[in-house]
Amino acid sequence: MIATRVLVLAVLATSSVAYADLTKEQCVDAHSRGQDAKEAGHLSLARKLFLQCAQSACPSIVQGDCARFADELNRLQPSVTLSARDGQGADLPDTTVYIDDVLVATRLDDGRPHDIDPGKHVFKFSNGGKDEIVTVVIGAGEQGRAVIATFGSAAAPVGPAAGGTTALHAQAAVAEPKMVHPFVPKLVMWGGAGLAVVGFAFGTFELTRIPSQCSLGDHVCLATPGDPVYNQAHSAVSNANIGWIVGGLGTAAFVGGLVWYIKTGHMVTPGETGPVSVTPWFSGDGGGLAVSGSLR
Repeated sequence: MIATRVLVLAVLATSSVAYADLTKEQCVDAHSRGQDAKEAGHLSLARKLFLQCAQSACPSIVQGDCARFADELNRLQPSVTLSARDGQGADLPDTTVYIDDVLVATRLDDGRPHDIDPGKHVFKFSNGGKDEIVTVVIGAGEQGRAVIATFGSAAAPVGPAAGGTTALHAQAAVAEPKMVHPFVPKLVMWGGAGLAVVGFAFGTFELTRIPSQCSLGDHVCLATPGDPVYNQAHSAVSNANIGWIVGGLGTAAFVGGLVWYIKTGHMVTPGETGPVSVTPWFSGDGGGLAVSGSLR
């Protein structure tokens, strides 16, 4: 709680807005309205209200709650980065951007992120008398989501349009991140599954080869000494045990590979190369290094 208060007070110290004249009633009102805004999904407004009631002029109970809520919203607050490009990929910094009909930027040459509430938003990029509309759904905690508008197309179709002019088609794109998993965990997972199926199938088949004169549960064969059924039963049981062991090892490999697969997944934006990792592995028969990652 002390660290949270220090963080929030540091933010307040750098703010151009002074809250020194807030009354107790105003502090309580900011606390209440901040919770309402948070419940409604208006995280930006809620964070401003909680920063307001987290300053030292407010009662300690209200101040502590507001500092904790503000710190929580700092982690949940989504943000976007805005870019505009022409058909050849060159940046267009002289672009105006509206989010949900509210002006947020008159130029795009600072590269700074913009806070935004979770949910569906409509971005309008204006450049040179042309507009591009991009609709994006933002998730809570999604930081630095790239929203890009492209004016014109490098491969725009050329041909006569109405009035003898050439039609140029503008495009808008959003760089969508995607989940990437290393190849090695998938190999271990599906290899283990195949090994388990083969092992258990082989073990089950070998059990069917035990002669009917022999009882697996009693370990007794109703046959005269030297009868070949003894050897046949012993071979079938030994092979069945091998099959069950192989099936168990395959199952363990499948479970381990599945956990590895889930834990090593990571988000990669288009054009980004995923990290390559080297992981040691050991088993009863040996060991080695497993190389995983996205190689492009």
